[in-house]
Amino acid sequence: MEHRNGRAQGKEPATSSALGSEEMRTKLAMAVNPNTPSKVLAELAETSPESILERIAENPRASAETLSRLAAHWCAAVRVAVAENTNTLLDVLLELVQDESVDVRYSIAENHSMPFGILESLIDDENPYVSMRARKTLARLVENNVRRGKFKIGNEFIESKYQTG
Repeated sequence: MEHRNGRAQGKEPATSSALGSEEMRTKLAMAVNPNTPSKVLAELAETSPESILERIAENPRASAETLSRLAAHWCAAVRVAVAENTNTLLDVLLELVQDESVDVRYSIAENHSMPFGILESLIDDENPYVSMRARKTLARLVENNVRRGKFKIGNEFIESKYQTG
């Protein structure tokens, strides 16, 4: 075997960094798998870096309890993923609507799956982009619901309450 920089060329023995990357790949595979049980996702959330926590928060099997814990994570991308998960409790969404990160609030404002009340609370957001996005999302939702006959409201209500211009 040739040596370069004091290291043998060829297959290197398993090192802690190689094991670490294999461990991370395994954790990532479990985090993104929609069949991973919620209990396993909760355990993964205790020991994983933010990139994997984001995938856990996106997982449809993530429990409301796990999502509630992740909603307090320092990484905004993790909190965005929590806000977008349909298992997230309304109380947690109400907290995220007041998140310090504009990215988290904007993500909520553009989410067509959000309850109307959550979107309405963002209409008066201090950030004009968040506010405008919430108005546009609400206007689109109202328009779509009127078209489907789910409820009937006049155009005046749509224009005055969710005016985007």
